[in-house]
Amino acid sequence: MTEPYLTTDQLARRWGLTKNALKSQRRRKQGPSYYMVNRLGLPLGESLVRYKLADVLAFELAYSITPLQP
Repeated sequence: MTEPYLTTDQLARRWGLTKNALKSQRRRKQGPSYYMVNRLGLPLGESLVRYKLADVLAFELAYSITPLQP
């Protein structure tokens, strides 16, 4: 069974942020945990960053974040 993951685009829409805001959080070691995926098999321009949904939900709960989109 595969766990659900969100792309940077999906998380940005969920929180009403820009992709650059999430990138900035990653550089500052803030925000939910993320994973880098292998470029093999991904379309050109596809984000290599993935956020595990369980980590996103835990982060939202810990920091009282209400997502704009489920």
